[in-house]
Amino acid sequence: MKNLTILLSLLLFFAGAMEAQTRAKKKSDDFIPGDKVIFLDSLKSEQLGEFPSRWDLKSGTVEVMEMDGHGVIGFVASQSVINPLMDRENWLPEIFTVEFDVYFHNRGNEAYTLMFDNRKMDVVIRNSAIKFQGTLTRSAKREKPKVGWQHVAVSFNTRAYKVYLNGEKLLNAPAISPRPNRLMIKALSSNTRYDKYAMVANVRIAEGGVPLYDRLVTNGRFVTNDIHFDYNQATLRPSSRTIIEEVVEMMKAHPELKLSIEGHTDSDGAADYNLALSEKRAAAVKAAIVDAGIEAGRLNAIGYGEEKPIMPNHNPEAKAANRRVEFVLLN
Repeated sequence: MKNLTILLSLLLFFAGAMEAQTRAKKKSDDFIPGDKVIFLDSLKSEQLGEFPSRWDLKSGTVEVMEMDGHGVIGFVASQSVINPLMDRENWLPEIFTVEFDVYFHNRGNEAYTLMFDNRKMDVVIRNSAIKFQGTLTRSAKREKPKVGWQHVAVSFNTRAYKVYLNGEKLLNAPAISPRPNRLMIKALSSNTRYDKYAMVANVRIAEGGVPLYDRLVTNGRFVTNDIHFDYNQATLRPSSRTIIEEVVEMMKAHPELKLSIEGHTDSDGAADYNLALSEKRAAAVKAAIVDAGIEAGRLNAIGYGEEKPIMPNHNPEAKAANRRVEFVLLN
């Protein structure tokens, strides 16, 4: 009987440990992108071989290159440093997120440093690992270094500082001060002599990055650019699933919520066409949420087309910011 009791205790212990591990895995991917875009560079309108026009050069040599048909920032000289070209010196808000992609070649010698004016926040991105204040943290996935793109995401909320690599949280520093005002990106690579340059792409910096419900009750709405559709269609792409699932979970957790789903487009094309397209897209988002178990009566869907841009449609990045979905609190 005693042995049976010990066995049951061990089983309960291991079951609890496995459950804790499962919870930890779920919490490791809690990144929430900011909703108010400060800086966005897709490099779509840039000329190959030229310096990227949305950036300033601090040191080294950098130029626009092409990788798999997409524009990228290539660091021709190792340890080159660039920073976003902004209209004021101190431009980072109190709460912000940063996202970008970095490339690793088969030699694995690249390292990318996200640098702040508060140098205590500098973080080095290596292949499947980060280095912060002298400590190297590797991915828990224990994967071998791999060739290709890896996604970096950073969030800062007043004092809390988090860094994610490929969706996995590798840094959670709760008390960073003073808060940063600006940032730079440095790339190191010993592969440049083989014409294999360090590369950065898809840089997005945004204000915000707090949970959806908090944004909703504080501002009365939240804005997302993470709901994607096929070109000139109202068909949702698979990449939209994450944010829609978050909305569904929020509405299940708060059954009193009623929302208006508002679709917006850029100014390309005729105004009446854009209006109709935005209405169809808002309806498609509503249908996806209803299909996930939310009552249709809790949701409205409306389209505004190009009528309410959040910034002038002067370049591809601004147009991408204007192509958005807003969720507005009705009650």
